Amino acid sequence: MIIFIIIISIIIMKFYARENELILMEQLKNSAPSFLVITGRRRVGKTELVREFCRDKKSLYYYVDQNKSIDIMMEEFGRYTTTILDMPGYVKIDSQESLLEFLFSYEYPVVVVFDEFQRFLKVHPSFISQLQRFWDTKSKTSRVFLIISGSSVGMIKKIFLDGESPLFKRADNILPLKPFSPRECLLILADLGVVDPEMQLDLYLLFGGTIYYYTFLEKYRCTSLEEALDQLVLNDLAPFRREMSDVLIEEFGREHATYYEILSAIAEGKCAQKEIADFTHLAPTSLPPYLKDLTDLLGIIEYRVPVTEHDRRSKMGRYTFSDNFFRFYARYIYRNMSMYQGGQYKLLKDRIMSEWKGFSGHAFREMVRTLLIQDLAGQFGHIGSWWNRRGDEIDFLALGEAGNLAVEIKNLDLSYSDARDILNALLKKIPLVKDLHGPLMLGVAARTVTGKEKLIREGYFIRDLSDLGIGG
Repeated sequence: MIIFIIIISIIIMKFYARENELILMEQLKNSAPSFLVITGRRRVGKTELVREFCRDKKSLYYYVDQNKSIDIMMEEFGRYTTTILDMPGYVKIDSQESLLEFLFSYEYPVVVVFDEFQRFLKVHPSFISQLQRFWDTKSKTSRVFLIISGSSVGMIKKIFLDGESPLFKRADNILPLKPFSPRECLLILADLGVVDPEMQLDLYLLFGGTIYYYTFLEKYRCTSLEEALDQLVLNDLAPFRREMSDVLIEEFGREHATYYEILSAIAEGKCAQKEIADFTHLAPTSLPPYLKDLTDLLGIIEYRVPVTEHDRRSKMGRYTFSDNFFRFYARYIYRNMSMYQGGQYKLLKDRIMSEWKGFSGHAFREMVRTLLIQDLAGQFGHIGSWWNRRGDEIDFLALGEAGNLAVEIKNLDLSYSDARDILNALLKKIPLVKDLHGPLMLGVAARTVTGKEKLIREGYFIRDLSDLGIGG
């Protein structure tokens, strides 16, 4: 008789970083009653942070489902509460009033979490006022640590920072959870078994700082860009097969197709509002609500102006992706849906791989810009990018009272001659930047720069990936 032994390994990705956030949360819990708001875009790790904090604590986690009525939701919350706290059968919680009354009168310390809290604005706005009333009248005698989490940065700000909102200034702290930094992500990838620096970089350029995606790299044992494409995107059972469409449908329902078109336009390099309107055949005046949703509600894109223009209402503003994977999906999956749905995965992968170096250049520039900002922020008053109407651009421009720095960023391995050519071209752009005063240093940042030391001696600012703490 042949015995087959099947070993099933359950992989649970360990919790990374967020030490300062956990320390803050512990401090607030120990000084309860406390009120914390956690915000940040989707997939950035808000729920994982809350779960890690609550792992060894008495806690109640309520998920606000916008597809349920307030009555159904309160019944669900009531059943959940009595089950988790092992309450006797005669305890009945089936309304806003009874739920909040119970939470604020519960005699033991408890962590109470409302996830996607901003959805109450749509489901039942009066719950927000009810919570404010209970917090104001009963929190001082309670032992509750209240955590509000939400992925709509704009709506959370409206609830807690708008002077007209019932919960204005009620929170002890508002914690904006940011994506993981490039350096953190590359360390995580190394920990997951991705040892090749080139593969680490490619996977970061695909997924960016959204930690959610890295859990699937571990589950599916992907250690290269090709493996990630094959296992996670380009097959009939891929977990990210409908990633972008699922998010847009969940948030926007039948209107999701319009958001799709806008994201596709931006992925194709149409970054100004008029360019987006022309590409999507939408009236320019109809675009602002959609763009605001994608910026504030989902955080998929962001709005930028040239660093020399400090007014965000500038007509020179552009929209750009802040999520690497959504940019990839909009460019390669949505724009090739017939090929994708038809199962022509090899053809699609061949196209992606042949264009990868050029396509990932945007994510590479964003990564290097982020690292330069982290390293140089204390030395300059204003840091960003610069461009004008005729198409001239400078990838990185830092302005300060003591001097300025202009840097071109290239997703390339540069020779000494290549670097000098880029620096000479950059020098010709400088007179186009208005109101640029004080001394100026020119620079280049790239994957590698041959002759780097010589260029530095000549007075240039030169950085390659090793200087930025990237790579082996």
